[in-house]
Amino acid sequence: MPTGTGAVNLRNLPATKFNINPGLFNQLTSKTVFDPISFGLPTFGNYIENQLLQVGIVAGIRLIVSGTLTTTGAPPNITTTAKYPWDILARVTVSGNGQNDFISCSGWDLTIRKRAANRAFVDTISTFPVAGASPFNAAAAVAFTLVYDIPIAMDDTTLIGALYAQSEATNLTYRIQTSTSADLFNIVAGTISMTGTIFLEETIYEVPYDPQHPDTLIIPDLTVLHGLVGNDQAVGAQARIDTNLYRIQGQLERLIFRQQDAQASTVFWPVANYNYAQLLYGSNQTPYTYNPLTQLRARNNQEYRVALPDGHFVLDFVSENPARDQVLLEGVTNLRLQTSYAVLPAATASLHFVQETLFA
Repeated sequence: MPTGTGAVNLRNLPATKFNINPGLFNQLTSKTVFDPISFGLPTFGNYIENQLLQVGIVAGIRLIVSGTLTTTGAPPNITTTAKYPWDILARVTVSGNGQNDFISCSGWDLTIRKRAANRAFVDTISTFPVAGASPFNAAAAVAFTLVYDIPIAMDDTTLIGALYAQSEATNLTYRIQTSTSADLFNIVAGTISMTGTIFLEETIYEVPYDPQHPDTLIIPDLTVLHGLVGNDQAVGAQARIDTNLYRIQGQLERLIFRQQDAQASTVFWPVANYNYAQLLYGSNQTPYTYNPLTQLRARNNQEYRVALPDGHFVLDFVSENPARDQVLLEGVTNLRLQTSYAVLPAATASLHFVQETLFA
């Protein structure tokens, strides 16, 4: 299977004279974590859209959502779906430099990606009410805090995939959309509402000039952009499906997937509901086969220190040796994920998959 460094140069670069020199850049740059801006959390099913700063090299964005869920009823009878709590943010998109929505995924996608990229990470900040407790079974107002990281750069050390924002021509925008209440909750009795604040924090690096050549900017490797894009594939009542992956001019770093029977499902499909998963290309080349799928769950446990929440799976091509294992997307034909089921999915079932890429 063709793998390795196949992505080509992208115009994510200064218009003025520059030199790509990661070592010198690290010596001369300075890291800035901007005072976070804050704005109201959109109510269920709404969104907010705005621009980011046109300064420096953007490496990452952190969102802290601090809010309150309020229920009424005597008493309310509300259960949570599989999308709660992380898909309170149903879709987070970032667009810039003429590349539309190179980050476009859900809150759950961001959460699983953060677990995959930070093996020792344990979230002790995020808190939220759980099913079967107040405010879902008793009228109350209960606070929650959720922390999301939007990975503009693929890697925070090398800054590969970071975005050069220091240009009048750069238009870097974000859009944050919340889920509808029906996507998050099954409401039998009572009502539920949500209020809150989003705190947005950018991590930016100053772009220095070369001390020996004052007209030349020093930058890290910005020849590719980092993408994290989620999509849905209808499954229907089929015992096996092929999910075609998108071929772009770049490299596949990770493939995240999960399945849900319907919006109202209380869990993502557990590993016991699958027979196997395979990554295929060409007519019948199968470089990755996990049969039973517990093998992939066990591998993810080894890669990320603790098992992912059941129902989430990651084919990780950068966990061991990225130069060896990354998939060169233009070097393979008919690349697809095949999933086989031990339990027949419902007609409303869909498989959600997320491609993390470096692309030109």
